[in-house]
Amino acid sequence: MKKISALCLLVFAIFFSNAQVLVSYSLQESFTKNQLDSVLSVTGFSLPIQPQYGIDVYQVIYKTPYKHIDSLVNVSGIVVIPKNATCPSALGCYAHGSFSRRDQVPSYNGPERPIGFFFAGIGGVVTAMPDELGLGDSDTSVLIHTYINKFHSGHACVNIMRAARELAATLSVPLSGEVALTGYSQGGYTSMATAKLIEESYANEFNIIALAPMSGPYDLKVTMVDLMLSNSPYATPAYLPYLLLGYHSVYPSLQQKYPAPSQVLKHPYDSIIPPMLYSRNFTLDQVGQFCTQVPRQMIIDSVIAEFEADLNHPLRLILAENDLLDWAPQHPTKIAYCTADEQVPYLNGVRADSAWNANNAPDVQSQNFGALNHGGCVEPALTSAALYLIGKLSPCSVGFANNEAATVKFRIFPNPSNGRFTLIKEGGQGIVTVFDVTGKAIYNTETYNDSQVIDAGTLAPGIYLVQLTNANNQTAFRKLIIE
Repeated sequence: MKKISALCLLVFAIFFSNAQVLVSYSLQESFTKNQLDSVLSVTGFSLPIQPQYGIDVYQVIYKTPYKHIDSLVNVSGIVVIPKNATCPSALGCYAHGSFSRRDQVPSYNGPERPIGFFFAGIGGVVTAMPDELGLGDSDTSVLIHTYINKFHSGHACVNIMRAARELAATLSVPLSGEVALTGYSQGGYTSMATAKLIEESYANEFNIIALAPMSGPYDLKVTMVDLMLSNSPYATPAYLPYLLLGYHSVYPSLQQKYPAPSQVLKHPYDSIIPPMLYSRNFTLDQVGQFCTQVPRQMIIDSVIAEFEADLNHPLRLILAENDLLDWAPQHPTKIAYCTADEQVPYLNGVRADSAWNANNAPDVQSQNFGALNHGGCVEPALTSAALYLIGKLSPCSVGFANNEAATVKFRIFPNPSNGRFTLIKEGGQGIVTVFDVTGKAIYNTETYNDSQVIDAGTLAPGIYLVQLTNANNQTAFRKLIIE
């Protein structure tokens, strides 16, 4: 009965939107497991797991709303599909961070593109990565990327997942119906905007299993307003004009109050910065070279004064509309942040954790990875997110749990445990290693018996990997959950 119900849910989900969103697709790259292992070895990921699948990488052109739910435009992204998966795959959406140059996105070999390879090749997840509106091969009617915009980012993820389902059906790739959402920086915001959109409008279409937002600006009304109004230097000053121009391009209330950027930005910033950002030929760092280090100094003083004094200022209302703290995710959620983040203040994560739990979210937790900056936080946060999502997806969706070396067999119990567990294996001598979420080996011992009690010491609650290596240097892994 469960199998029949799952099949019905999947068929319903595929046709739920009543409209085809996939416009076209083309194969960009294909990797064997060994080739993918070489590619991932230089990306900085520290999970001690080799890819279990080769992958095919498709660029997709798909339809998503721009300005209005019924006004559709063509946008681009990639869908990464594990090859020869042994069971139906979960579907994931990974949203990228802040970029302003058209070719910094996943379908143009952007810096976060390998993350999709990682989830597909190691986790067996069909991974969709939107380029976001205004970037990649977006329709030319999109004036500028709609930056930190709940409506546009949420629909971009929803619709690329619909496109991914259509592509999977075309390629005869079965899907399990499970969905996971994650992203870093702007992508952390996008993942939660997508979750909110799904829970409010498409809950019967997408079966969210887990959410893993990382270092995102969820708290626009307080934390990010404080940052905009600060008199202190800021690491990426181009963020503020990027946000203002993005909002100005889609909100009539802001257009009516300030018909032209010159009515918001001081000279010469009004004549230099908008053309750079509209062209989508410059990175945020390049644009930043023409900005002041204190972002508010680029804004006309009277505009700043009016914004500070008027609680119903159009920009305040827009920020409130796009804020994500007046809601509570209804699915397991793990927030990641670092306290020395110079680009997205870590208070976003702290306040999101507090607000979502205060709003009665059933399962929200956060993890502080310490005094790392925005770039340094990427690796531990992504590693933790990968393990968290893998731990939440059904076993059939997790590649490394089902495709290990045939000669390495073992199981562990109890699981969950308190750090003390029994390992039962087949064969002779072996080496047992326990890894934490950063990929660091925190326990190592040799084992000679087919059954052996392992006491890994006092471990914090969370998800770990237990690796068994046999005498032939073949390995297998099991998740270990510590409560």
